[in-house]
Amino acid sequence: MSAEHERPPAARARSLLHSLTERGVLRVAASYAVIAWLALQIASVVFDPLGVPKWVLTALIIAAAAGFPLAIALAWFLEVGRHGIELDTAAEGVPRPSARGLRHYADAIVIGVLLIAVVALLVRQSDLGKPKPPENPAIAVLPFENLSGDPAQEYFSDGLAQEMLDRLGRVPGLTVISRASSFSFKGKGLDPTTVANRLGATTLLVGGVRRTGSHLKLTAQLVDGATGRQIWSGSFDRELTGMTEVQEELAAVVIDAIAPAARGEIIEHTFSTVSNLNAYDLYLLGRSAQETRFGERMRDAVSYLEKAVEADPKFAKAHAALSRALLLWTNYQYVPAPSDAMQRAEAHAHQALALDPESSEAHAALGTVLRDQGNAAGATSEYRRALELNPNNATALWDYSVLVSSDPRTEKAKAPLMERLARIDPRSPVLWQSRVLDAAESRKDDGALSREVSQAINVFADDAAGLRLVGLAARITGNAVDAYRVCLAIARAGDAQAALFLAVRTWILVDDLDRAQRTAEKLLRIGDESRRTVAQYLLREIAGLKGDFSTWNRLEAVAKPLEGSRNFERAFWLAIQERYPEAAQSLDRSGTAPDNAFGGLGCCLMGGGQLLPAILRIYRATGRGREADLMAQANFGKLRKDPTSALDLAALAANDSRQDEAVRTLRRQFDHFPLVEYFHPGLPWFRNLAGNPDYDRLMAERDRRIVRAQAEMLQIEAQARGTALELP
Repeated sequence: MSAEHERPPAARARSLLHSLTERGVLRVAASYAVIAWLALQIASVVFDPLGVPKWVLTALIIAAAAGFPLAIALAWFLEVGRHGIELDTAAEGVPRPSARGLRHYADAIVIGVLLIAVVALLVRQSDLGKPKPPENPAIAVLPFENLSGDPAQEYFSDGLAQEMLDRLGRVPGLTVISRASSFSFKGKGLDPTTVANRLGATTLLVGGVRRTGSHLKLTAQLVDGATGRQIWSGSFDRELTGMTEVQEELAAVVIDAIAPAARGEIIEHTFSTVSNLNAYDLYLLGRSAQETRFGERMRDAVSYLEKAVEADPKFAKAHAALSRALLLWTNYQYVPAPSDAMQRAEAHAHQALALDPESSEAHAALGTVLRDQGNAAGATSEYRRALELNPNNATALWDYSVLVSSDPRTEKAKAPLMERLARIDPRSPVLWQSRVLDAAESRKDDGALSREVSQAINVFADDAAGLRLVGLAARITGNAVDAYRVCLAIARAGDAQAALFLAVRTWILVDDLDRAQRTAEKLLRIGDESRRTVAQYLLREIAGLKGDFSTWNRLEAVAKPLEGSRNFERAFWLAIQERYPEAAQSLDRSGTAPDNAFGGLGCCLMGGGQLLPAILRIYRATGRGREADLMAQANFGKLRKDPTSALDLAALAANDSRQDEAVRTLRRQFDHFPLVEYFHPGLPWFRNLAGNPDYDRLMAERDRRIVRAQAEMLQIEAQARGTALELP
């Protein structure tokens, strides 16, 4: 029997432990374990957001396990000495080669790293170091990143984020920032704390979506808005047939993590499921198209959603969305909506409620149908029910505010609705446009509008689309200086063409037609096809207002073929030149003059009340005097009942030699607004008023206002160096 076997077991164990320590095996084992554990922890956190397949992490775990015995063997047989790595041939009990430097302290370092790793693991698994749930939670769901590598799948990732908004909105006491605001940061590359601060959110939900056929992988993280630290992260790997379950699971996690402070019971609601994947796809496509608020896309939204309810007639959310899309189409008629759009919208809202009586979206859609039908009591009931079911339904809040503001008896109810809307939709362009318009209407505080515009410029500093609506509101209320401030902000936000268009109209507002012309010429040079068409119209209008009809004739000769409103435009300017037979021919090519000819041609001179008097002049000069008299009489009755058509009424009264009525109407306009857009003293009907003492005094006051506005705009222009507004 060998001497080794004659030794007691305890002595043999001490000898083995001594050998393992002496040969560095324990040190290598501990180091390997720590490094492998840290590497796998990093991989588990990083791989999901990068879309690395799950099998890669599994392979790393297997490789790490397989490498452990190899590392132990190498530590036993090899040693680091003065000559580098050597085969360990020293006899038992003979001191091993020693190395200076880090090796001398390796044991202490390994133990220290192990302790740090254990502490980090304990902290990660506990609530230590995690941000406390906020007392007044407000969450913003940012658009989920499309990880599919296919831009055409963008609607799907955006749609899932929108669905989360709908679910989270039902938690009383939890403020859920609306899609319009939270999605406005898409592609901006801002860090989470900046986004949260600008939205007033305490928490952000961010995520990524990878879709392969009918398979979905969703990763999500909750981020603390104040610190940017991660509160929770998770992933969902499902077939798309289980989309409802995925959304419910994710919503439950979010609510548990951030909503303990929410007051009241969560509104229980079993969301309608969809078993038809094609119907769900069409539904998301429809909602995506609906968000653009543009005529052709509104038509697309209706088409997608009609196909969705055809594919799954029991899909309640698709019926509700279709009702909303039809309503929006009737209000954004760049592409005419079907004549039965309102009836169909009502039918689909009722169908959605029959399938899902607790649908906030359906109640809101039905409320707007009833509002547009004049049923204020019924609309109020539906809006209130929609907001009971989802206090964060921004659409219901906005449409309800429109209803109450239309009636002096209920107008006081608008303020709390708008206050709530500002909390959940702080970057809504329509909301800020409304605030600017309300400030312009207020006569108690002369600085209110400028303050609102300044705030809006800060809110939309990186959002030219939002600034466009704010600038439009300032311009149409005659506040040229504030409108020009927004022009500069739009240019700095990167939309040169929109900035130039607004600048042209603003210079026209203050009668500086030379600057307006130079600005329009720059828009013509740099604009895309649609903007060049707009610039050509603006240049024709400016030439006409200058009375430079040789230039107008030259521009008219090279304009695109006449159709639609172009025939009305040509008839208008031919009438200004008293070329009535040619003007009549243009009218004939356009068909019968529309009932809203004085206000239906959009943001142009004729859309500001000037077309009707031109048509009356054409008719009277070409033997249709009786028809002209009947048209004038009918429109006098309509315009006197509509306070928003004051300029239309003034132009019509001036054209028909009713000077006192025309001047009184203009006086009310200039008492209300600094300048009146689309009012031009050089137009023939207003020239009829020259010599009237009250009119002359009014024009003198207007001239003084224009001089002040031009001076301030020139100061702003000095700040435009290096932007699109800088003119040669």
